Amino acid sequence: MSHGRQPRGAARLVPVVAAALVVLAACGAPEYRYVKSTSDRTYFRIPSHWTLFDEDELLRSSDQSAEAKNQFKRLTWSVAFDGSGEPSLEHILSESEHPSGLVQVRTLLPEQRDAFRLADLRSLLLPFDPLSEEAQTTGDVEVLRIRDVRRPGGLHGSELLMNLKSDSGKILKWRQVALTDANVSKIHVLAISCGDECYTANEDVIGKVIDSWKVKER
Repeated sequence: MSHGRQPRGAARLVPVVAAALVVLAACGAPEYRYVKSTSDRTYFRIPSHWTLFDEDELLRSSDQSAEAKNQFKRLTWSVAFDGSGEPSLEHILSESEHPSGLVQVRTLLPEQRDAFRLADLRSLLLPFDPLSEEAQTTGDVEVLRIRDVRRPGGLHGSELLMNLKSDSGKILKWRQVALTDANVSKIHVLAISCGDECYTANEDVIGKVIDSWKVKER
């Protein structure tokens, strides 16, 4: 009886299987994952290692009344994300050392549609319009880039990049795309921010997240 001898075919399979395992290990988890709202026909992607906070988590952290929260859920879809290894809702849209952001789709009430202006798009997530004279004269806002955005189906709005000075004196980089539809019935906004050095180090991946954001008109 022979010992320690493999059939020739089996011997040839060993390196093939080993190579396949190496390829599988190299593939690993996908680099990005998609986030979507089917009802709002919108989606985007973020790096797979970033943490996603859903709408319920956002509302639990809010001090709004139960009635306000119920209306928010009825009219709004919202998610947040944090690129930190120690994720926290406190990082969202702050001068964190890692990128963080927020996406919202809001349905406007009839009385809101009548008075809605493009300036309102720019201040959806801010307490001011960054292009207003008041914002410019404070010295706390520096608009670095702004451009009009028009997409198929009547979607239109703006994309802007700006420096915001925090209460601590640190510079926060803020990049935002905000859109509304032709009927001004819904508004869509995606904003990403982090500290000045963080933005420089992560500008490429931030750009990929922004570019991946799609809104499909009905």
